[in-house]
Amino acid sequence: MIKKSQSLAINTIVILIIALVALIFIILFFTGALSKGTTGANSVLNPTLNQTNQTGQLINNLSKQING
Repeated sequence: MIKKSQSLAINTIVILIIALVALIFIILFFTGALSKGTTGANSVLNPTLNQTNQTGQLINNLSKQING
């Protein structure tokens, strides 16, 4: 009986530690403290968006030159 109660306490402590780590990670994610990951994603997306904007500007400039 003593071993079961001790293993239950150890299991409970392990579950609480995992839950605490997950909670801290979620809080950091939503507060923006993990902005390094989002800036990494933005550094991948921004060149594509910039290229799209530059292509649109080029098309506008060419159409202005052609149309007068």
